[in-house]
Amino acid sequence: MYKFAINRPITILMAVMALIIFGLKSYSSMPLALFPNVDFPIVTIQTAYPGADAKTVESKITDKIEEAVSGINGIDKLDSTSYEGLSYVIVRFDLKIDINEAANDVRDKIGGVILPDNALAPLVQKISTAGEAISVFVVSKSGDMSALMQLVDEKIKPKLQRIPNVGDVDIDGYQDREIRILVDPYLLNKYNISAIELQNIIGNENFKASSGKSINDKQELIIKFQGDSKDIESLSNIEIKPGLRLKDVAKVFDGLSDVESYSSYNGQVGVMLNIMKISGTNVIGIIDKAKQLLPELKTIAGDDYQVSLIKDQSDKIMHSVDQVKFDLVFGAILAIVIVFLFLRNLTATIVSALAIPTSIIGTFAIIDYMGYDLNKLTLIGLTLAIGIFIDDAIVVIENISKKMESGMEAFEATYEGVHEIAFSLLAISAMLLAVFIPVAFMGGLVGKFFNAFAMTVASGIVLSYFVAIMFIPTIGARVLKHKETKFHAKTEPFFQALDNAYVKILKPLIRFKYITVLVTFGFLILSSQIFTNVGMDFVPDEDNSEFQITAKAEVGTSITEMKKRMTPIMDAIKNDNMVDYYALSIGYTTANESHKALVYVKLKPIEQRGSGQADIINHYRKEFKSIQSMSLAVEKIPPINTGGSNAPVQIVITGDNLDKLSEISQQVSEMLGTFEGAVDIDSDYQDGKPEITISMIRHNTSRLGITATQIAALLNSNYSSDSKISDFTQKGREYDITLRFDDESRANMDNIKKLQIRAANGEYVFLDGLIHFEQSNSIATINRFDRERKVMVSSNISNVPLNAIVSQVDENIGKFLPEGYSYRFSGDVEKMQETAVSFSTAVGLAVILIYLILAALYESLIQPIIIMVTMPLAFTGVITALGLSGNNFSLFVMIGIILLLGMVGKNAILVVDFANRAIKDGESVDDALIHAGEKRLRPILMTTFAMVGAMMPLAFGSGAGHEMNSPMALSVIGGLISSTILALLVVPAFYKILYPVDSWIRKWYEVGKI
Repeated sequence: MYKFAINRPITILMAVMALIIFGLKSYSSMPLALFPNVDFPIVTIQTAYPGADAKTVESKITDKIEEAVSGINGIDKLDSTSYEGLSYVIVRFDLKIDINEAANDVRDKIGGVILPDNALAPLVQKISTAGEAISVFVVSKSGDMSALMQLVDEKIKPKLQRIPNVGDVDIDGYQDREIRILVDPYLLNKYNISAIELQNIIGNENFKASSGKSINDKQELIIKFQGDSKDIESLSNIEIKPGLRLKDVAKVFDGLSDVESYSSYNGQVGVMLNIMKISGTNVIGIIDKAKQLLPELKTIAGDDYQVSLIKDQSDKIMHSVDQVKFDLVFGAILAIVIVFLFLRNLTATIVSALAIPTSIIGTFAIIDYMGYDLNKLTLIGLTLAIGIFIDDAIVVIENISKKMESGMEAFEATYEGVHEIAFSLLAISAMLLAVFIPVAFMGGLVGKFFNAFAMTVASGIVLSYFVAIMFIPTIGARVLKHKETKFHAKTEPFFQALDNAYVKILKPLIRFKYITVLVTFGFLILSSQIFTNVGMDFVPDEDNSEFQITAKAEVGTSITEMKKRMTPIMDAIKNDNMVDYYALSIGYTTANESHKALVYVKLKPIEQRGSGQADIINHYRKEFKSIQSMSLAVEKIPPINTGGSNAPVQIVITGDNLDKLSEISQQVSEMLGTFEGAVDIDSDYQDGKPEITISMIRHNTSRLGITATQIAALLNSNYSSDSKISDFTQKGREYDITLRFDDESRANMDNIKKLQIRAANGEYVFLDGLIHFEQSNSIATINRFDRERKVMVSSNISNVPLNAIVSQVDENIGKFLPEGYSYRFSGDVEKMQETAVSFSTAVGLAVILIYLILAALYESLIQPIIIMVTMPLAFTGVITALGLSGNNFSLFVMIGIILLLGMVGKNAILVVDFANRAIKDGESVDDALIHAGEKRLRPILMTTFAMVGAMMPLAFGSGAGHEMNSPMALSVIGGLISSTILALLVVPAFYKILYPVDSWIRKWYEVGKI
């Protein structure tokens, strides 16, 4: 292979050029993302059931839908919430399931469910629950809210819905246009007419229909009857009784529906349109399309409106990815500089450096073909692998240079140099690839992260191997010359002294081999005991210049009251010069719960503010502690959002009895309150919703011939405007006509008794004496998990590792759970535990595969153990690096460790391979080990320092996303340094101990050859 490469330079050059061209093409066309696609295929089912309480919705809607869909294959989790008048079911499928097939399966199952007559048809959507991709905020400068709502509904929302891969456009602060009829109860009583009769009269008088066809020999005519009102005036003039018109008993006007949500941007009231993407689609593509659409939206809106893009997720994605790109280039430059300092030969350095761009650009082509995005994980993988890319080239060039020094001419030296080192390169590459084979079988969210990283690095390793044994020899044979520079001559004494010092240290270590091994493993155990401050998180906190505040008042609090309560919070944020902008949403949930508010705060870039995001969050957490009228949580927006609560600690408690669940949730909340670092503790159990329960006085209603249906219809017609009574058509669009009491009359509950209803004899009677009502409280929402009732207690954490809270919960929660009740973790804790299990499995399989491959390559059962001893030694450096830097184990650190497992064996392979050849040439074991150490010291140090140099920008950078990059790079650097030092000192001692064992075992199977 390398002989062919040396003899056919143009062929190899063209192959490399083709690789670079395809790589650059892929780089420019690959979709950009922050992380690999971890959107679970999620299908939501929303069913309205007007007038029903939460328990009725649960039994008549939610349970039936859950039962229908629970048999679909591939469901990961089934969550639901039953609100008053609304059922919301979330079906989360396994990551491998196709979202379109999942949605079709759900629709098929839902089609066979029999729901109550007055329940609306279920709405099935395939929406990502990972939050909005971007939001559009529209403000009316003139204050005309009706015109604003019409603009948003008819012009702006349809434009946004047509953006590819948009699943839904959710609107906060929006009110539908309605023709409102607000009746005066006093006038109804005066003219002896009930609201039900008024509804029926309006429905009968405001009517249009298709009335058939008239067909003759020549033409066909469609007959249309139009008895509907063409304007508000004609509607208000509908005759109710002789001489009495609608406008005489009610106020009729073109208005807006009742306020269900509220939104403001920097204090300006308006409408917020949240663009929700379909699960699994690329968020950057949607945001780019929205930005391209913005000038058109501004033109449509005109000068009377202000249209702004907010919550732009592409900012943090681009900043973070651009920072990693910079670290990649800077790391490559550092690695090349380090190589030059060791080689002290500019030509050799340039030749070896060619391996970096060739391998990186070629890798883009491979991962694009495999369907991966260009994201932070793939770029970090390439950055960490720079050392591997240049290392393979260094090993080849260093060996070629040695052959030239011995007097060989260029082509012969190149061939012999590559021939001698080819097996070592193959062993190193095979060992590195073995680390990533188990990762290919990992599933779930964690598997997506490991896969993206592993496949990138594995692709790079394969390319790097071929570049090192084909491209580098092709160039090297033609440009490398054995010529010492002045710089080389001046620095050589230093390297000679280094070689001699190492040999002096190595001799006693080999002689006292057992003490060397015992002391080494003593250090390993000691490091794990010293740095007990190293905990475990799912992912490190990152400064994305944004956070949010969620507020929850008592159930039943009105939107007007919530605006008042949010005022001190909004004032504090408004006066903060570190805040770029802020947006408030009240009633932002699916069911428009008026007692819940959300504040999104965008901070100025980190270089323009004096405090970090975490410090600002803690500041507001302390400042708002005095607010007792609401439950507040000041929290980061997680980098990996899979829907639901953002709190890292989520304890899901399941059971049958809602009262018992409430009691348990309160006890668990109090327990969490005693844990250091647990903040913003909350429960999703919501009771205490105020309600008026009206019951009939049966003997009075029976005597008058009045039924329950009549009374219910009367109450609904006066107090509810949820259902339309007729339609109003204008410019091809239909608008609802609704009827109810005016605001003042509806606010006074005593007016219920003054309502009149027609008895069986045709006379009107007052409801007073026919009904009895009392005020009580009911449950606002019923949450379920996998068809069991559940309550979730959540908590944010401050200055403690996540696993510390988890272990305390596990120790203490059992005493609060009676028989039949259980708990499980969700959110970050669940993902952290999944990460730990997946990582342990991957490491175990990787170790086994590395052993199998090395044993096959070396035809030895013992020598793989000598090489693999560096792996546990690397953990000493990992723990030390994390402990000294104050970081914890996390998903990203574990990804780095997977790569580290392959990296650390490289040095041991070089020593073992050289020693094996020396012994084969007749040297004693001690001399072979000293000779191997002396000859391989510089390549080992050079490759280690090159790897470390390539990772320095990631480890010590302060740009966007460094909070995630730094722990990963530091842990790999720490592991590399410790394993290199220990490999140079311990591997020879291990070799000396195990060589006799290896020789003895070989006698049993090396008994002959054919």
